[in-house]
Amino acid sequence: MSIRGADRLILFRESERLALGSRSLQRGAANGALHRLRSGAYVPVEVWDALLTDDRRRLETAAMAEMHPAFVASHRSAAALSRLPSVVIDDGLVHARVSVAAGSRTEHGVRKHAVHDTGLHLTVIDGIVTTSVERTVLDLAATEPFFEAVVAMDAALRGGVTKERLLIVLDEWAPNRGRRRIERVIAFADGASGSAGESWSRVQIAEGGLPAPLLQQRFSDRQGFIGEVDFWWPRFNLIGEFDGMKKYREAEILAGRRPGRIVELEKVREDRLRRSGSRPGVDRWIWSTLRVRGALVAQLQAAGLPRSH
Repeated sequence: MSIRGADRLILFRESERLALGSRSLQRGAANGALHRLRSGAYVPVEVWDALLTDDRRRLETAAMAEMHPAFVASHRSAAALSRLPSVVIDDGLVHARVSVAAGSRTEHGVRKHAVHDTGLHLTVIDGIVTTSVERTVLDLAATEPFFEAVVAMDAALRGGVTKERLLIVLDEWAPNRGRRRIERVIAFADGASGSAGESWSRVQIAEGGLPAPLLQQRFSDRQGFIGEVDFWWPRFNLIGEFDGMKKYREAEILAGRRPGRIVELEKVREDRLRRSGSRPGVDRWIWSTLRVRGALVAQLQAAGLPRSH
């Protein structure tokens, strides 16, 4: 793995070697040619504009690491380095692990998280010292909203981390507070959840008092295997599908096929699902559904799921 844009970083301390003075960097930032990542670190604006949010998080973290050799990434910055998904708005901060003596605080665009065990659960990703994926998702469980923590932990489990390992790391960490909150995330997390959108959907389904679905249920008909569905409620004969629209946009998924052809294939798949077995209903939702409070629960209630009290 490598961090996009890291090879285009311009650091103030290297400006003389690059035949750039401090005033040139300031002028570049003022006239829009350079994007200022933080004091003393810049990148060409065309590089910054081409980056997605997660790439930007990683690049900001890389700039911090270049400027401060003792830097250790944690929390959201560590999650970005570990390629864990996020569904919250970027806070614009670089997150660092520091000692208790240094103290937890936010300054100069850095959120410093003080811990007693500064030397535990560390790894190196893209040349940057960072908390391990296990410790990262536990840190997020302690500090982030429940749905965001579940999104990250589901992805970690999907990538091969086990709950047993998470509990071992939690015992080694032995946080002074928040353990019950962390354990709640571990209990709910499920590596069978196929994407960030599916994880967020699961949280909304549970918090909305709807029945828990089966995940990644396989369906077949006389023609053979149809596919795996995101959510399946056998008691209510309902299939749920989160559609992140990714397959309609990304070239590597399209593999040369037009988006219209993908839509056509999805329609054929859905028709086969509706005709299979007990002829289940199929309900779909997208990102915008998840962003409106209560929208998914209302939609699934309308599709026939009861809401408990």
